[in-house]
Amino acid sequence: MNFQDSIMGRRQKAAKLMRGKDLLTELPDEILSTIISMLTLKEAVRTSVLSKKWKSIWTCHSDLCFDSITLLGDKVHFNNIANCKVESNRQPHRCKFVEQVDQIMHQRCKSRKIDSFTIQFHLGKESASHINQWIDCAIKEGVENMDVNLSECCSFKVDPDYSSTYEGYKFPFWLLAAPGKKSTIKHLRLVSCNLSAPPSSKCLSSLITLGLQNVTISDQQLENILSSCLFLEGLSLHQCRRLVNVGFVGPNHFLKFLSIKNCIRLKNIEIYAKNLVTFEYTGHLISFSFKNVPRLAEAFLSFTGESRQDGVSYSLTRFASDLPQLETLNLHSVLAMKTLPLPEDVPTTFTNIKQLVLSVYPFDDEDKLCWISYILKAFPLLQKLQLNLFCPNFIKQPKEIERVLPECKHKHVTEVEINGFYGNQHEAELLKYLVDNLVELKDLVVSLRQKVYNGFNNWVYEEASSWYKSRMESVGTWLDEVVPQSVHLIIG
Repeated sequence: MNFQDSIMGRRQKAAKLMRGKDLLTELPDEILSTIISMLTLKEAVRTSVLSKKWKSIWTCHSDLCFDSITLLGDKVHFNNIANCKVESNRQPHRCKFVEQVDQIMHQRCKSRKIDSFTIQFHLGKESASHINQWIDCAIKEGVENMDVNLSECCSFKVDPDYSSTYEGYKFPFWLLAAPGKKSTIKHLRLVSCNLSAPPSSKCLSSLITLGLQNVTISDQQLENILSSCLFLEGLSLHQCRRLVNVGFVGPNHFLKFLSIKNCIRLKNIEIYAKNLVTFEYTGHLISFSFKNVPRLAEAFLSFTGESRQDGVSYSLTRFASDLPQLETLNLHSVLAMKTLPLPEDVPTTFTNIKQLVLSVYPFDDEDKLCWISYILKAFPLLQKLQLNLFCPNFIKQPKEIERVLPECKHKHVTEVEINGFYGNQHEAELLKYLVDNLVELKDLVVSLRQKVYNGFNNWVYEEASSWYKSRMESVGTWLDEVVPQSVHLIIG
């Protein structure tokens, strides 16, 4: 027998053994569980067809995420998003979704611990009994992370008229603690839900982060929740339209991160939180009261509506006196900078700010750049400056704007980052002014890509158009001529 025949013989013998014996069943349970944990829930469920033993192995998956794509498939999901505006067309998909989650949860609750539980589908009051059963099952299995997103946009085409008449699901806080046991929930996010009766302290005692978006919650309900969350560190309140006057004044608050966004009826915020480190606010200009926030070092502000200019003006003037210990200010300016009324007597109260992030929407060629010299004077100890510029994508005839900026030598800024730099005339004048006046500049990063802030130090980059990319070579040549050799230049 030659060598090739020997190899063929071994392969045939191995194939015969595999046909006679299911090798998958020989794998230890620990290895099977590890394999399952590396798959998505959709992929894990598909493994049930591999063998008898694998039929129920997927039920050990610790992260359960139920959404339209996972349960109904890509084709149905994208058809729903594009076409389903009539309720009669939506209901069959809801029934199928609920039926499949029922089946999976029935099997899953007979298995081991659940780490995370997520629902992303447009469900309402008519599905309450099913949703309650799913939550109850997850709680009994010791779930720590729960995300209940019942918004219309995650599964159907948004219809404002229909959304206003659809009766929402009431989230049952009382389910968060199994009878005779303490709650295990550490991270909870609710989107497009109503709230049931005020929770007891036992239900929310384990919460570390809480996110509420488009949730019907009153000032009193929020106060009750916060009084029960003694160890809460992160809180997000987005599009909670019933909030008017909110206070964070609990003496035992561990609150470190607070985000309030687009709560349209909000008038006043009072904060007494000695451990608060980061505060983020998006909305119209309201009354802020910072009573005891000695550790508050980072703030993000973005003002909307008719108070855009007043909000930016407040951010660059009075805000400093409210928070003299602030180290990082992230300011999002929309339709404000080029017409911003700035005081002639520049306040120098931002003496502790080390980093300023300024996003300018839009940054066009009519901007006289008066704000940049103001910033260099108002932030005397600034060390790092990040400018996120959003120039219009359309091309128009540049205007001849006379820009007369006073010399303002700054001795502390060592790092500058400019994103969304396309090499237009007004951008070039801005960069040249900074290079001439930042006498201790060490590092300069210039990028075509636009940089968008998504909250809590989460940034997303957006690519520039191909037309602007084609100009990058000439922009790089110009930068090499303008930027001193002593400055480390990075072009991205």
